[in-house]
Amino acid sequence: MPITTFNSFNDGLAPNQRSREHFIASIDLEDGPHWVPYADGVWIQPCHFNVTSGGFSVVLKGFPGAALGTHYHIGTVRGFTMRGHWRYLEHDWVAKPGTFIYEPAGEAHTLIITADSPEPALIFFAVEGGLIYLDKQVDGGFAAYEDGFTALEFCLKYYRETGLDVRKLDALVR
Repeated sequence: MPITTFNSFNDGLAPNQRSREHFIASIDLEDGPHWVPYADGVWIQPCHFNVTSGGFSVVLKGFPGAALGTHYHIGTVRGFTMRGHWRYLEHDWVAKPGTFIYEPAGEAHTLIITADSPEPALIFFAVEGGLIYLDKQVDGGFAAYEDGFTALEFCLKYYRETGLDVRKLDALVR
């Protein structure tokens, strides 16, 4: 039996137009137009979309006091803090510039940028698989799902609405 695609996602590129080669993504760490609003006080800038596994990589920027909803990881996550301070409400450590984290699959947590962070946090995240957002922190139920496919669609919509060149995102699809 031949292997078929597991998702009806269509990025508009024919398979022979999608490069499987190495690439370099140029990320604007300052306040340029490519920061995609993600949550109140939180933006992402995509680095990579994996349309085979659904993984993705982003740089997340968050203002002091901002938070992401409680979410559960179905795959592993790696993160590296470039600026600012952040933590998970469910753990007692605080990540600062230079902190690398590894999150095992099955971890559920609530990301917050600490209120005393001296600057907006900038964190690189490489996510394998999706995130399941929960409707409450304890014994929460399903609220939303995010993976490389939904993140790409979300970013494409923002780029189109703001007049940004979607070819920049096309170049991040692998």
